[in-house]
Amino acid sequence: MDYRTAHSPIKLGLPPLEIFQLPFSQPPKTVPHVPQPPSNISAEVLFRPVIIDPAIFHISHDLPTVLTFTAIYIAAVIFLNQYNASRQHRPWAFSKKPMFKVLVLAHNTLIALFSAWTFCGLLYLTNSGWPSAVGGEESNYYAGVAEYLCETESSAYRVLIRSKSLWEGGGSYIGWLFYMSKFYEVVDTLIILSRGKTSSTLQTYHHVGVIICSYVALEYESPLAFVGIILNSGIHTLMYSYFAIQTLGVPISLSFKRTLTSLQIAQFVVGLVWASSYLFVSYRVQSTGKRIQNALEPPSDCSASLEHPSVVADGMARMVANESAIPCLSGSGDAFPLILAALYLLPLIFLFVQFYIKSYRKKIE
Repeated sequence: MDYRTAHSPIKLGLPPLEIFQLPFSQPPKTVPHVPQPPSNISAEVLFRPVIIDPAIFHISHDLPTVLTFTAIYIAAVIFLNQYNASRQHRPWAFSKKPMFKVLVLAHNTLIALFSAWTFCGLLYLTNSGWPSAVGGEESNYYAGVAEYLCETESSAYRVLIRSKSLWEGGGSYIGWLFYMSKFYEVVDTLIILSRGKTSSTLQTYHHVGVIICSYVALEYESPLAFVGIILNSGIHTLMYSYFAIQTLGVPISLSFKRTLTSLQIAQFVVGLVWASSYLFVSYRVQSTGKRIQNALEPPSDCSASLEHPSVVADGMARMVANESAIPCLSGSGDAFPLILAALYLLPLIFLFVQFYIKSYRKKIE
């Protein structure tokens, strides 16, 4: 079914069955490239806080290392839960010291600020490279938007004229820093345990799952990574701001806490539906053969040909009309991150709903 007409550039339909065939295809690159900070944007200095060390980057993309970290985390949680139970859940001595409160406040504030940076940075980056209709080519504009959101490699572009995709132009840089933050966020569990409390199954499952799903999304250079990053960073900005305020002893109403938990659940539901929609979207390059660019790309004139010969030559080679629909997710490697995310999110939603009922319904009654 087409979105607008029989000749619409956007087509909705069932995905091809081969996208679910096993085994899933391998990631696009044997050795992933170290992400580069955003460039050619007016506020680029704000979105390049660190230069990624290649050694750390390649370790973070080593699956045995990632699985070892998660296994150690799970084992530590099990051991410390038993340890706290043996002590009748008394807080650890350090958690009673003033410095502990300072560290917890710093932890929550740091994640809140980083989440806000991630959310605003990715939105700004997306908007900076958003396709614009040129010469009234509205039909190819919609196809260009679909290609911009679906394709992470500019070399595969058939509509857009640019040297870098959203992923290549800084999206992978922000995405990798977001991925790294998930390793740091296990400190949440240490804070809970140090107060003598039990770390719940929800807490452990949540942290382990998001690390593994983030690893797969980046390893496969999945366009679905942006869905998770935008939603999660937005919610975490609110959530960790709340934690920071709570650490200061500011009273928070039960209704606000309930709303925040509801937003967390909504994040997972919306994310799953949004990401799943990529399965059903295809786009069609119209027969005019004209391609569109954004204001940040070099114009396709003679001077551009001299300054950017490879880009222009590649663009000319792909200006051939193509009426066949191009699926947003075209192979089993594209579908794998989505399938894994769905297998992770469905139990997570169930656990969060259980937590919501236990924490708020009974108190209201």
